[in-house]
Amino acid sequence: MACDVRVPRRRPPRLLFCSYHCYWDPSSGAAVCSRELLELLARRDWACRVLCGPRLDFEMPTRLDQILAAQQCEFELRQAAAAAGPLSVFRFRQAGVAVQVYGSPFGPRLGPPTPEEGVGFLALCERVLEHFQPDVVLTYGGDWVTRELIGLAKERGIRVVFALHNLAYQSGEPFRQVDAVLVPSRFAQAHYRRTIGLESTPIPGPWNWDRLRCESVEGRYVTFVNPQPQKGVFLFARIAVELARRRPDIPLLVVEGRATAKWLQATGLDLAALGNISVMANTPDPRAFYRLSRIVLLPSLGSESFPRVPVEAFLNGIPVLANRIGGVPEVLEQAGFLFDVPQGYTPSTRQVPSAMEMAPWIETIIRLWDDPPFYAEESRRCRAAAEAWRPERLLPRFEEVLAPGMPAYKPEALAKGRAFLR
Repeated sequence: MACDVRVPRRRPPRLLFCSYHCYWDPSSGAAVCSRELLELLARRDWACRVLCGPRLDFEMPTRLDQILAAQQCEFELRQAAAAAGPLSVFRFRQAGVAVQVYGSPFGPRLGPPTPEEGVGFLALCERVLEHFQPDVVLTYGGDWVTRELIGLAKERGIRVVFALHNLAYQSGEPFRQVDAVLVPSRFAQAHYRRTIGLESTPIPGPWNWDRLRCESVEGRYVTFVNPQPQKGVFLFARIAVELARRRPDIPLLVVEGRATAKWLQATGLDLAALGNISVMANTPDPRAFYRLSRIVLLPSLGSESFPRVPVEAFLNGIPVLANRIGGVPEVLEQAGFLFDVPQGYTPSTRQVPSAMEMAPWIETIIRLWDDPPFYAEESRRCRAAAEAWRPERLLPRFEEVLAPGMPAYKPEALAKGRAFLR
């Protein structure tokens, strides 16, 4: 006699991203990483939800409704009641992820939350935790609200994972209650183990190749993204001047990020008069500038854990020139060109280097521009290096940290997700 054994299916893993930093901030690498991760997990049938605050990384105040409209994101603005008072909440759904953004009653927010803002946000956080009942909360941020929301999750027995995207933390206190810490590089892992004794798991990215890979690359410009001092705008200024003098046929493209092109004027050089620089406004679709780029410059002076731009350039076969600083050498292990930072230059330096100091950059740009076989070989190396960052390679590693040991609850759904990621 046949035995009818019914195996109960697990419900999908539930992940709540919760932070006072805005999940929908196109100027923040941490926000972009979070968005990529949740949308890719949603494709693998995770139930992902977002509750975030309005804090943005732009240098100038920017309204959230304008950001959403610029990205053609249809949203609903609701008023919600809470013990702390009325709350304004932006609600929308994107790529399978339900998003709620708490709107500050004091307008655009660039700094940490005020007590009034924080209390309102935490009241909303409690409500979402009770209603959604996540298996794991993913968060980041060094403000007091982050510590409070971590406490709220732990009181309910919820696993908390902290995504540590930068190198700014100087104490292990913010991580005392969390179950795991994610960092984007081995460099960041070693940095925090050495400085504050923090153990972490290094996983880069992830990157949604569908959102980043261009159908074709025209290769018309040498591109520099996010013109600000820590990203090397003063070094870029010397490159622009020398190319205008020696090779005016090589055009440059400056793409605004959290900073605008106004920093070009602050260099003290009349870059507008050179005639070889074009400017593109901040865009939510990086393919808009990658499809135009032949070479990408990363003359950063500030130490970063794992910059996203080189990976995005590599998967489009675009060579990258970068300073040897922070986690950058780890990204450029298999492709790209590394240069030593000119002696004495830091993120606070407001001085344009000499032509001699930037000569290796200039010579490499010119050779890549003039030597098709040399360029083709480097482009091939870039694409080969990018294979390490395919989402199907990275996502299982994220899943193991977010929900360790969780069995596949719906094999056919995971198979579908893997097929999508091939």
